[in-house]
Amino acid sequence: MKKLLLLFFVSAFFLVSCGGKDIPEVHNDYLLQHNWHIKKFQKAETKVLDHFPEYYESLRIADLDLKEYEGKEVTITSYLLKEKQINGEKMTAHIYEYDGDIIGGHGVLANWSPGLFSLTDKQRLMDEGIMKK
Repeated sequence: MKKLLLLFFVSAFFLVSCGGKDIPEVHNDYLLQHNWHIKKFQKAETKVLDHFPEYYESLRIADLDLKEYEGKEVTITSYLLKEKQINGEKMTAHIYEYDGDIIGGHGVLANWSPGLFSLTDKQRLMDEGIMKK
């Protein structure tokens, strides 16, 4: 019985420690200042920004200007948000960091094209009936 109980606790610890990722407080605070709530971590990737001008323009529409970071290495962390679209579809937030500092972020509506929105647009999204209040 003791071995079974020990195996259970070791397995539970392994699943929790490998299956999740600690959310940095600075990320949580950044999204909370825009009234968004993290449900869970999705992924983080570091890459050199090298995109077509149209991509930067679509991000500028979402109030994120990354042109000055062209050719520089940034980290993009994605979170599933607790908030949902009116149709029940998910919403995600992407936080961009350069040299350890947050340089901005934007949201994404699942199954919309282009589906990008400014993190300051929460009230507008509710008023337009895109997301639940």
